[in-house]
Amino acid sequence: VQQIAMQMGCSVLPYLKPLVELMGNALEDEEPQIRTMCALALASLAESSSPHGIESFESVLKPLWHGIHQLRGKTLAAFLKAIGYITVLMHPEHASYYTREMMPILVREFESPDADTKRIALKVVQQCCTTEGIEATYIRSDVLPDFFRCFWVRRMALDRRNYRALVDTTIELARKTGGADVLQRLVLGIKDESEPFRNMVAETIQKVVSELGVNDIDSRLEELLLDGLLFAFQQEHVNE
Repeated sequence: VQQIAMQMGCSVLPYLKPLVELMGNALEDEEPQIRTMCALALASLAESSSPHGIESFESVLKPLWHGIHQLRGKTLAAFLKAIGYITVLMHPEHASYYTREMMPILVREFESPDADTKRIALKVVQQCCTTEGIEATYIRSDVLPDFFRCFWVRRMALDRRNYRALVDTTIELARKTGGADVLQRLVLGIKDESEPFRNMVAETIQKVVSELGVNDIDSRLEELLLDGLLFAFQQEHVNE
């Protein structure tokens, strides 16, 4: 089913409801691997049918919702991924409710040692940021502190997939909250001892500033950014 969704894209819409119902019972299977594959298949179906088809997923919302409160590990990550993609299809009011209820579980998974779980968490954060019913104040208070504490660490710069997922998610957060909220949390990283980490920070800052501008940046943050970028440039010159 997952491959059908990936190959057909939006052409899967006429067959969406029976395919989703086919997956329904498997979400509560005793075998964790079956539940995991089923949730990933539902995520693919929701991704392919976006922005349509929310009615077809009503039958699986309840088992998915129960699952994220009971499961752990890779199976939980798969369930979170499925709900993340389905939430994008919802009316803003419903999407806001599900996102707020899911967020404490998602934030807890920020600390997972598993790389795949971390990438799924990053993707779901991106989806939450694009939800119309989620306010910037909520993201600032309930997501940003743990997001930067758990994800903006040196080892994330060493894996290319993690690197790209983290930069993209951080830019999405900046779009939601404003550039200054993100830049002030990144600025000290420009002087980090790790060159890959400095490069990741510098690239993210450059993209945030290019897209959102500097109108919400105060003079102190501007000084820190310029000082940090000058330091990074000097370090690059020394290394060469």
